[in-house]
Amino acid sequence: MCCLCMPGLKPMDEGDLELLYSDLTKVAESEEYDISHVARTIAIFRVAIEYGASSIGFPFLTYLMAKLLTVALGITAGDKSASYEDILDLFEEEDQLKH
Repeated sequence: MCCLCMPGLKPMDEGDLELLYSDLTKVAESEEYDISHVARTIAIFRVAIEYGASSIGFPFLTYLMAKLLTVALGITAGDKSASYEDILDLFEEEDQLKH
């Protein structure tokens, strides 16, 4: 959803997106926490699901999760065209078409 459809949602800045990704990766890989890799992954998913459901709504969140899974499977299968960046472009294009 774009900032026009979702009150309080600001337009995405590519630099901010990379910074957030980098910060989350550092936390996930930190030696500060004495928990398994599986537990870390579950915690990240839980935050993403709870935050996504509260900010963009559960139906849109599940649609986005399906798109992410499709890309992940494509990358795993060696599909050179599979890209997470394309997901952002897709949602931005869909939002622009609605206005």
